[in-house]
Amino acid sequence: MNAGPVSVVMTADPITVSVQTPFKDIAQLLTGNGISAVGVLDKTGALVGVVSEADLLPHLWDRKPRWRDRRLARKATACVAKDLMTSPAVTIDAGATLAEAAATFAHSGVRRLFVLRGGKVAGVLSRRDLVSVFTRGDADLEREVSDRVLREQLNLGPDRVRVEVRAGIVTVVGRVERRSDIDPVTRLIQELSGVVEVRNRLDYVWNDVA
Repeated sequence: MNAGPVSVVMTADPITVSVQTPFKDIAQLLTGNGISAVGVLDKTGALVGVVSEADLLPHLWDRKPRWRDRRLARKATACVAKDLMTSPAVTIDAGATLAEAAATFAHSGVRRLFVLRGGKVAGVLSRRDLVSVFTRGDADLEREVSDRVLREQLNLGPDRVRVEVRAGIVTVVGRVERRSDIDPVTRLIQELSGVVEVRNRLDYVWNDVA
């Protein structure tokens, strides 16, 4: 599933704070809005870090033992966002695909990605946002495969190719004119949001592939 862009599923205009926003104000923003993190912006509006719930927890820890991690020691006594934040923030461009976002999540291990458009924060993307694309109904997906992909893009009507979608698995059965016509069918369907797997059962009349 290579569908995109991420701007389709992100939460637009996320809550952000300045580098001087107090600890207590951040805690109130997180709890009051039911969110787990806020972006931190500098005076130019550029994203310079993220303050998450995890960044606030050191304030509750026992500070008597000697701190071995200076970063955690700083967070345990921090009073404003610039000292609490984790920096740099992991970001992704608004035009990136969902597949690219999934790879970024896997490689970074973060719970959220701030989405940038023109270098400015445009939204925030969670792992749950990506998973939500797979809740799309089979009937809706089947209509898009039949109408937009097969009929409009490839000029393949129901008299030549039949489509069935069950639990996000798309099966196409029929016959195309040339063998080289088969791969584009799979590729275009894979790009649709909500596709779990494509099972291409197409046959061909002429073998034009060497």
